[in-house]
Amino acid sequence: MYLSTDIVSSKNEVLFATTFNRFELLNAKEIRILKMPYVPPAKHSLIDEVRRVIEILKATRTEHTLLLNSASGRIQPDTMALAIYGLVPKIRRPRIALTGDMWQRNRGIRHFVDMVLVKLADRVVDRYFVQSSEELEEFPKLWGVSKAKMRRCLYFTSIKNSDISEPEPPPGDHIFAGGNGHRDYDTLIEVARKMPYQKFVFATRRLDDVHNLPENISARQVPHTEFVRLMRSSIAVVIPIKKGLSRAAGQQSYLNAMLLRKPCIVNEGFGVQDHIVNGENAIVVDGSVDSYLQALNWVLDPQNSESISKMCAAAQIVSEKFSRLNHLRNAVDLVREMVERSQGL
Repeated sequence: MYLSTDIVSSKNEVLFATTFNRFELLNAKEIRILKMPYVPPAKHSLIDEVRRVIEILKATRTEHTLLLNSASGRIQPDTMALAIYGLVPKIRRPRIALTGDMWQRNRGIRHFVDMVLVKLADRVVDRYFVQSSEELEEFPKLWGVSKAKMRRCLYFTSIKNSDISEPEPPPGDHIFAGGNGHRDYDTLIEVARKMPYQKFVFATRRLDDVHNLPENISARQVPHTEFVRLMRSSIAVVIPIKKGLSRAAGQQSYLNAMLLRKPCIVNEGFGVQDHIVNGENAIVVDGSVDSYLQALNWVLDPQNSESISKMCAAAQIVSEKFSRLNHLRNAVDLVREMVERSQGL
């Protein structure tokens, strides 16, 4: 079985391959690591991704089961490989599942091309492991695939021991927000304008070309270690998930913040209800300026310190359940179920 590595490692992406032996998929003796010509997303090249397509197509000839990444790279090579494979006449085919970030709907010709690729790939895909309860219903409607193929595999925290092995940083005086994908920083900028005496730090490259930021905002892309330090030292963490998405987003950021026991304010979106109970382990807002202001003012009010402490303690307990290992086990269980059903067991 090919297994997408970003489930189990944050290092340079490799793929795991294994054969089934009575479905003991977590038996380390059955796993061999294949060095694939693939690099971290920031260093993708077209050649790397074409090579990945070729390697996956080769794997379809030898492996009995494939678990691939639904959104990896600029041309989404895993999906591209399956679209090509979908053109092959049905002979012996492996069982195939796609996991990871599912696709956000585009517009115009790009959406038409996406639909063609998905239709072709869907011919050979047995399961889609989506990252939110909402996608179980919405994904089949949006992409025209069978609801029977849908399974839920919730996302996980990415904080490692090495991230928190350093001494606790001194408490900062800033509100923190970070990340690049599917974020609504425009609304947070307006929030900051209405709180001129409160410092905001945005760890993102999305605002590199914005030159009229309020003086109380600092915005720049930072290395991972600095990202974690800024999150750990913040007063609160805001995850401004963009409205109108057709897929889950931001889970890693808010789960990491919850694991670090930070007051976490999250805009409502796919997957949020799977991890958060509003007011119990984090605060869910509707994405308006007023909703962010209300939540931040509550967090900043010293009279609420005891309630905030309880909320953060509950957040840590919840986030610990969403570990990388538990995510992998869930994916493996779903693969096992797919194999057993295909064999009538």
